[in-house]
Parts: sequence; structure tokens; C-alpha cells
Amino acid sequence: MRVIAAARVALLLASLPMFASAAGGGADASEQMRFSRAAYRCIKLAELISCGEALNMKPNDPGLLVAEADALVRMRRPGEAIGVYRNALTVAANPAAVNPKIILAQSQRRSLLDTCMAQEGGIAERACESAWLPGAPDEVALFKRRGSLLQAEAQLSAALDAYMAAARLRPGDRGAARAIVGLSGGTGRRDALTLTALGAAFVTLGHPSAAIAPLRQALRLSPDLTAAKERLRVAERGVAADADNAASLAGNPPGSASEADDTSIGPYTNEAQETRSN
Repeated sequence: MRVIAAARVALLLASLPMFASAAGGGADASEQMRFSRAAYRCIKLAELISCGEALNMKPNDPGLLVAEADALVRMRRPGEAIGVYRNALTVAANPAAVNPKIILAQSQRRSLLDTCMAQEGGIAERACESAWLPGAPDEVALFKRRGSLLQAEAQLSAALDAYMAAARLRPGDRGAARAIVGLSGGTGRRDALTLTALGAAFVTLGHPSAAIAPLRQALRLSPDLTAAKERLRVAERGVAADADNAASLAGNPPGSASEADDTSIGPYTNEAQETRSN
């Protein structure tokens, strides 16, 4: 059986374009040897690192993509595996061979999703991570659930990352926004991306004046950060609209009231932090 398996691997390796070109001596010998070793360890030993190394040299090889997806399934990461299998199909992998693998990975993913959503603690959090499938309809819900689980385990920085990922995918999600506001102070993080997420969360929650300071600070740290520039413009328009509305209610013409100084606003609090995703 080992001889048969080795023969199959050798046949698959020989089908890869870089292996075939070796016979003609056209490829650099050291590069060819490095690729051959990585491809062999990817296909034969299901080493994910080796798959990545081989795919860096031959990104669209269907055989390597399928082997990488197989390795992800073996590591109980079926969500990512499904995406890689689908990529392999776009570069002429055999559907008759790949589609059954996708069905198997989907079954594994459904089981992990059940664990993610129904259980608690580290087991559920790891299941959420393993079930993650980029672009899936449940991606936002999965990130929010993972954030809730991490927050319950007092892993506040990791929880904040999960909620920020959810907010990037669905900018108007108020549940993710409330969690970001509630967690950002507890983590002590003041990097540009976190500050941008905090400002965007304030905008989502209808507090544009509170968004101004963190967004301006984000731009001081990273002047070319496009997301911060865009959210700052939205926040400034919101502040102007609020001032006009206040002036109208007071019987003054729009624009006559002085704009609020963003430094006059006290810190926004979220004392009733969420412990479960919305």
C-alpha cells in the first residue's frame, strides 16, 4: 500500500508544471529543488506551511490548491478549506474529485457551527474560528459570536478584534458598534485602526461629535488612513446636521448656532456591555 501511495504522489508531482519543466533543465536548480520539496511535503504529508511555500511559487496550481484544502480539513479548518477548494475549481481542478471534498468539508463546518453557537467557553470559540468561511452569509454573526465568547473569557483585546472584523464587514451593525465602544477603553489600545473603529462605532450609534476626537487622533498616527478620513467626513457632517437641527428647534436659522467643540464632550460609556452577540 505504501508503494502504491508513493507512486500516486510521484504521478501527481510529475503532473505539476514545475516538475515537468525540470526534465528540460530550464528552471533554476536550487529553486526547482525547493519547490519540489515543498510540493512533496504538501501533497504527501499535508503540511500546511509547505503548501503555502509551494503555492507562493506556483499560485494557481489546482493540484497544490486541493492538497492545501485537504490539509485544512485534516486540521479541522473546513471553512477555509471550502474557500480553497472553490479556488481550485476556478483554475481547472477536476469537479468530480473536488465537489465530494467540498460536501464533506461543509458537513464538518455545520457541526462546528452548531458547537460555536450553542456551547460556551474555549471549545465554542475554537469551533467558531474553525468554521470561519470568508464571504459566507453567516460571517458577521460568527465574528460577533466569537467576540462574545472571547469577552466572556476576559480576552478583551481578541474580542475587540473580532467585533472590529464584524464591523468592517457590516459597517452599520449596532451590536458590533456597542461592543467596540465598550471594549476599546478596557483594552487600552490606541493604535490608528482601533481608534478608527471606535470613531466609526460612535457614528453608527448616532454620536458623531464623540467620533471626532478618536478619528482625528487616528489620522495623526496614520495620516494616509483612508477609512479614518472617510469616517471623519461623515462625523463632521453629522455634527453640522445636529447643530442645524438644534438651531431649528430653538427657532434660529440653520447655521447660526456655533458648532460644538468636540473636546467639550465627556467620554462615552457603555456600562451595559453586551455579553452575547445581537
